Amino acid sequence: MKHKPLLVAAVITALGGAIWWQQGAHSPAPANAARGKRATSVELSPVSSAPASIRLSTNGNVTALDRLELRPQDSGVIAAIRVREGQQVAVGEVLVQLDAAAERADLAKARAALAANQAQLNIARRELARSQELKQQQFISQSALDTVQARVESLAANLAADRAQIDAVQVQLARKTLRAPVAGQVGAISLSPGALVQPSMASPLLTITRVAPVAVSFYLAERQLPAVRQAQAQAPLTVYALNEADGSCHQGQLSFIDSAVDSSNGNVLLKAQFANAGRALWPGQFVRVTLDAGHYRDAVALPVAALVTGPDGQFAYGVDKDNKVRRLPLTLLAVQDEQAIVRGMAAGTGVISSGGQNVRPGETVTVSRARPRAANAAAQSEMTSCPAPAANVGRKAVASAAAGVAP
Repeated sequence: MKHKPLLVAAVITALGGAIWWQQGAHSPAPANAARGKRATSVELSPVSSAPASIRLSTNGNVTALDRLELRPQDSGVIAAIRVREGQQVAVGEVLVQLDAAAERADLAKARAALAANQAQLNIARRELARSQELKQQQFISQSALDTVQARVESLAANLAADRAQIDAVQVQLARKTLRAPVAGQVGAISLSPGALVQPSMASPLLTITRVAPVAVSFYLAERQLPAVRQAQAQAPLTVYALNEADGSCHQGQLSFIDSAVDSSNGNVLLKAQFANAGRALWPGQFVRVTLDAGHYRDAVALPVAALVTGPDGQFAYGVDKDNKVRRLPLTLLAVQDEQAIVRGMAAGTGVISSGGQNVRPGETVTVSRARPRAANAAAQSEMTSCPAPAANVGRKAVASAAAGVAP
């Protein structure tokens, strides 16, 4: 009796296995197996041969070409301030007038001394002329003539010293009138008339900033420097600055490459000059900078979606005449404007831009449709002026050129 439960369990197990085998033999194939027999639908996009500009993007800082902190060269009391904050001034315009009463008195004194010595010199020269006549008539000795000659020369020297003294006082007087050495906009004025100022003061009387034209400073990695220098040797390089505050785009020209790479971070300083006629760029402001560093040679463009990254690098999938997938090796140069800039492919080649994640080389696929990506092809065309809308510069995927790749 005690073996009966074990016998019942064995019978139930055998019956369940038979039912499972019978249902499995007559059930339909799994859904994923059925799908594996159908050809994958993909979309082809042609590789474009349009010239691809080398666009290097980074952040930049607007700097003034001229910025002056005005301080006096001599101590004095402010008599008058001739300008107001925010005023545009020209070169040589009077900004601040210091009290110059003492210098004007010194100048009058020096001029009086000059006049007195000039009169004495005139008398001495007449005496010298008479003495020379008397010497010719042998009425005076040579030593007497030499004495008169020495007095004339001494008075002439005094006269020269008087003129030098007048020049020195005029210099001191000129320092009491502070003029604009550069044209620009007056900044904040820290003092008022009646205040005592001196050369060693910590805060300047005022500042003058030149806001048109302006420069934009930015840094690039040293690996990008060869491409920039090579392009600059061929033609002036265009630089675009996006003012993200109002979305305006401004076009300038590269004007400076630093003579050395910063060893602490591997970057090199560059500057571009902008006319800034409308004064939209303001010193100290941060902008998005795009440097147009020429063009890639022998390069083509394909949609970023067609780019595949594998263990041994980037490649793309193509389709041959039998609709079989084949792998197309390539060299990636840059990614910009939703386009991958590559070498190693021929223009017009069709690459899988949709559905490529589900295919493998040698697999048969169904090409749903082939369409040229006109918008992307237009986006990667040569940039000759600020694009419209301006927000497209710097806000879209305008990526830097690949490391170490020369154009």
